[in-house]
Amino acid sequence: MKQVFRFQGSGFRFVLVLVILLVIDQSVHGQAIILKTGQKVDTLGVRREADMVLAKVQVGTGSGEIGYHLAQIAKIEFPEPRGLKSSAELMTQGQPEKALAEIEPVVGFYQAFKEVPGSWWAQAALTKVSVLAALKREAEAESLATDIQKSVTDPDTARGAQVRLAGALIRKRDFEKAIAICDADIKESTDPEIVATDWLIKGDALFAQKDWEAALLAYLHVPIFFPDEKLVMPAALLGSGKSSARLEDKTQATRSFNDLVAAFPKSAQATVAQSELQKLQKQ
Repeated sequence: MKQVFRFQGSGFRFVLVLVILLVIDQSVHGQAIILKTGQKVDTLGVRREADMVLAKVQVGTGSGEIGYHLAQIAKIEFPEPRGLKSSAELMTQGQPEKALAEIEPVVGFYQAFKEVPGSWWAQAALTKVSVLAALKREAEAESLATDIQKSVTDPDTARGAQVRLAGALIRKRDFEKAIAICDADIKESTDPEIVATDWLIKGDALFAQKDWEAALLAYLHVPIFFPDEKLVMPAALLGSGKSSARLEDKTQATRSFNDLVAAFPKSAQATVAQSELQKLQKQ
């Protein structure tokens, strides 16, 4: 297999100190390439050129690049991108525009590594689908979700893309197909984020069909069984409250809306919940 080596010399003493400090800092956040031989290559960063992955490595007091063909690589151990968590937090705060700004560079960087085991492309792309849907950019969201389904081999990731497409089916009023997708995912998936999203979307489909009781049961699965899934929690609590209100259960509706406002005060759903609470107070 072909390997490429590129080395650079060092400069003055103070430059060397800066380089060493930079190397120490980057080594904490760098990537490790695991070769199919079992060898682990710690790097200061990687980039892609055609079928080669170029790894920046420390060479004495300087640095250089070693190239590995994709066929040599079993996995690249990437640290979790900061943009994944920050974009999710911004979504719960009702700021999808800022969330998009956070997640787009992540998707862009990992695009080059999308077929490499260890890449965060699929997870980042799934987040971007949710953000695009929140921004009503449905055509882009559906296109990216379809790309994810075609690009990944992990069944749960493919289901994650599929369930986001189910949300688009609701907007097209194809409720039965959306529910069928959600039911299949709930039965087969082991990923809590995917299953929680399925219950939310199933609740939305049932609510649109005015099946308030079934919708309420679907929505309640999220706070009861998936309390850590913050990305879908505001919408689930809002759906729970609105379903309870339609069932004339003022106590449960008030509780759901208050829980939403207290836990996610900056979310778009909290604004709607406050309006719903005012309606209940007038009844």
